[in-house]
Amino acid sequence: MKKAVVITGASSGIGAATAIHFGKNGYFVYLMGRNKDRLAEVAVQCRAGASLMSCDLTDVAALNKRIAEILATNIHRVEVLVNNAGIFDVHSTEQGTDELWQREFEVNLMSAVRLTRAFFPYFKQHGGGSIVNVSSSLGLKPTAATSAYSAMKAAMINYTQSNALEGGAFGIRANCVAPGIVDTPIHSFHALDEAMKAESVAKMGPMQPLGRIGTVDEIAKAIYFLGSNDSSWTTGAVLPIDGGITIS
Repeated sequence: MKKAVVITGASSGIGAATAIHFGKNGYFVYLMGRNKDRLAEVAVQCRAGASLMSCDLTDVAALNKRIAEILATNIHRVEVLVNNAGIFDVHSTEQGTDELWQREFEVNLMSAVRLTRAFFPYFKQHGGGSIVNVSSSLGLKPTAATSAYSAMKAAMINYTQSNALEGGAFGIRANCVAPGIVDTPIHSFHALDEAMKAESVAKMGPMQPLGRIGTVDEIAKAIYFLGSNDSSWTTGAVLPIDGGITIS
């Protein structure tokens, strides 16, 4: 069977770049996300083939249906699960409503929990697998007005390491990346016109010891490393890819 990877949040940003990178390296890609048109645009760039699995990850019934479709295939062997989907809200402590926290919880954490829970027995049955979770530098070092997002990303790190401990005996590896400020649609500056965006990015550059924000390709390459056999003796790792922002 052809090797395959499942990637959530695959319609844009880090998820799209990761899908394309895995595709270039011979993986069939299951693209999960809400925007079917954008998923289709990513699919044509996945050299080894791709399947569009459009759904809202907070819709449990729809998600379970998509998972069942993937697990039922006899054509592809899923070797890697990349839990990348996420949303980002900026809010003060007083503005952190129950609804905001619940949505952050459902998208940023529970989508990964549900997918991992579903794929654990599959990986056990097939002699192993690799899980890569996308956390954030804010999960290691929070900033003001990001409490819900930072809390979910910190939980993602802990959850990853729990998976690593439980999965090791079955050949299941679990690692996570912790990106810093990256030019993706999750940030409001991404949608600014060219001049305003360049000004915003220039102001953010000095926040990193390396003097600039990151690119989606830089994160995608790290996810591929942790997901593939290139990191066959690595599990429970937390890899900051942040230009050094967490040590500044």
